[in-house]
Amino acid sequence: MRILLVRPRAPKYTIGLKNIMVCEPLELEYLAGAIDKKHEVEILDLILEDILEKKIKQFKPDILGTSSYITGVNEVKAICKRTKNINSKIITVVGGVHASLNPDDYENKSIDHIIRGEGLKQFNALIDALEQNKTFTPSIYSNTKDFLAIDIENLPLPRRELVAKYQKKYYYLFHQPVTIIKTTFGCPFKCNFCYCRALTDDKVYSRSPENVLKELQEIKNKDVYIIDDTFFVSKKHVMDIHALIVKNNIKKEYLVYGHSDFIINNPDVIKVWAEIGLKACIIGLESPKDTELKSFNKVSTVDKNREAIKILQQNKIDIYASFIVDPAWTLQDYKTLDRFIRENKLFYIVIQPLTPIPGTSVFNEDDDYIIPRKYYELWDMQHSVLKPLLGEKRFYKEIRKIYIKTIFNPFRTSSLKLNTVPSVFSLKYFRLIAGVMKIYFDLRKASKHKNLIDKTNAFNQNL
Repeated sequence: MRILLVRPRAPKYTIGLKNIMVCEPLELEYLAGAIDKKHEVEILDLILEDILEKKIKQFKPDILGTSSYITGVNEVKAICKRTKNINSKIITVVGGVHASLNPDDYENKSIDHIIRGEGLKQFNALIDALEQNKTFTPSIYSNTKDFLAIDIENLPLPRRELVAKYQKKYYYLFHQPVTIIKTTFGCPFKCNFCYCRALTDDKVYSRSPENVLKELQEIKNKDVYIIDDTFFVSKKHVMDIHALIVKNNIKKEYLVYGHSDFIINNPDVIKVWAEIGLKACIIGLESPKDTELKSFNKVSTVDKNREAIKILQQNKIDIYASFIVDPAWTLQDYKTLDRFIRENKLFYIVIQPLTPIPGTSVFNEDDDYIIPRKYYELWDMQHSVLKPLLGEKRFYKEIRKIYIKTIFNPFRTSSLKLNTVPSVFSLKYFRLIAGVMKIYFDLRKASKHKNLIDKTNAFNQNL
């Protein structure tokens, strides 16, 4: 059978990381790796190559598979509709993070199957059944109970050769070209705004260090982004991987997710990883206030975060810090955040409104959201779906002010001596500034995006 796996494009009115990064569709590469080699598989990345109709007509797939986070729900529906318009016999299949927790959001006559939970086995089972001409009820949900656990020891290596033509275009800030890799599935922490634990039934699955080494040896790019929900969790796991990297003389530069508690309790681990190429660490600092950290169910404190920042900076590891803005914030709260950023000499920051994503414990179906759930593309952790105390315009203005003070000052940037900034005169630096400028101007118009979507939909319906 011919199987086309499609990564959706970024929605027009979604704000955020799409302006400063485009990473490979690892979930589709894993899926392709799990499919029996007797089938012909291709991957189309619509972010980089928006040629869906052309590809379908050329490749003539029997099955089209796609996935998304919450912001891509409408894009996925559009992909499946466009596919059916070309050939109604093509079987459309949707899976991924959001489909696992919120399958009802994908209910659509153009979508034939919605896969929940671990998708590799289920997708293969579906392919086998379709090949045997078995019939299915459209939009039936696959059974997660039989396929919830991840078979970590038999996880196939991702088929990166299927995105080889895009590889040089994949980047994360200054890391380019970058390859992403996952060594662990699941997270041991219980932050109430996150759904990582729910995806693996509160379990954590770690690949063997030998298996990770095998994949690293196949990766050609120098920059490697380890996208574990939190890489620095198990000291044994990360040190076993470290030992194999050293033993096999692997020369890479790494970007990972870290956690304050681990960093301050294991400075020796941070030091030796810096020595083998750890250049940057993404860390969810979330808030400059202990009361908020406690309300998020974070096990960290402001003092622990400060200490973790110091350890990373001492080892010349750049910090990519994320913060959550509560809609109840006053002007003083923004000043507190701004002061925390400046005192700790942070440059790379992401400021996100508190967003109760469906599937997390902070989501309540009955809450009064100023952006209804059907506007999926605006549930991007940049638009405030909850009503801000200061009003929407002032809310976004205060966020923009912090970005300006933190990022748009080349003299401040130079003084910080960042490990990952080649030069404030480099093309990569100007690309970053251009991306942040796009975020800045999108935030200026954020309160109007819902109305713009309504006008676009009304126009399309009248065509």
